[in-house]
This record gives sequence, C-alpha cells and structure tokens, in this order.
Amino acid sequence: MEKQIHKRFSSDEVKEILERYIQKEINLEQAYSLLKIGRRRFFDLLRKYREKPDEFRIEYQRKTVNRQLDKHVDIKIYGELKKEAKLIADPSNTIQNFNYSFVKEVLAEKHQVHVSLPTIINRAKKMDFTGKRNSVDGMTGRF
Repeated sequence: MEKQIHKRFSSDEVKEILERYIQKEINLEQAYSLLKIGRRRFFDLLRKYREKPDEFRIEYQRKTVNRQLDKHVDIKIYGELKKEAKLIADPSNTIQNFNYSFVKEVLAEKHQVHVSLPTIINRAKKMDFTGKRNSVDGMTGRF
C-alpha cells in the first residue's frame, strides 16, 4: 500500500503536476500516475487547486488527537463499571460477570456517551475491573 500523498510529495510538487496538466504538457493518465493516486482523487485535488490555487495545500491538517477519549468519558465509564462491580461483589446477587453490553447501553442512554464495546472492555482492564466475582473484592479502579 502506498503512503499517503502528503507523505510522498510536497504541496509545491503536487501544484507543479496539476499545473502541467492544466497547461496540457502532460495528459490525465500521466498526471495521476506521477502522483500515484486514482482518477477520482486526482480530480478532487484538481478542483481544490482550481478553486484556491494560492491556498492549496496537501499537508495533513488534523486539529484534534484521534483515537483518544475525553477525560469526562473515562470518568463516566469508570463510574458505570464501579456500579457493576458493586453488584458483582454482592453475594446475594446471582450476577457473577460484568455485562459490558449493559454498561454500553447505560452510557448511551443515561450519559449520551457512545463508545464501542471493545473500548469499554479495554477500559475495564486498564482500571482493574475484571470479569469474575472473586476478583472484584477490592474494586480498585485506576486511571
């Protein structure tokens, strides 16, 4: 798999190829094969270049960190896992394992927090909540 275009070329190099295509110095197939991108992506770049040639950039422009939950979401997950751990620790209840799907539903309905099931399971492991009654005795969740 090829690297992304912003990792292979600078904005000036891409502008040069687009400009050569516009001036008809190279044909369409040569232009997108030089950039090693598909036809559709080429025309997306060309459209953006034609709209604002002076502001055209291909550099990556992410503003926020990806794949990271906010601290308040972690706190909500911790709170719901702690409630579930209390139920499991109570010997009068028949519940012996965590129901992560239920925790996910409670987070969505009660707190309007939408996270995937693997995220909840990973957080439970990270916070020392495990799936068995006998391992919940201390309920020592950590961040």
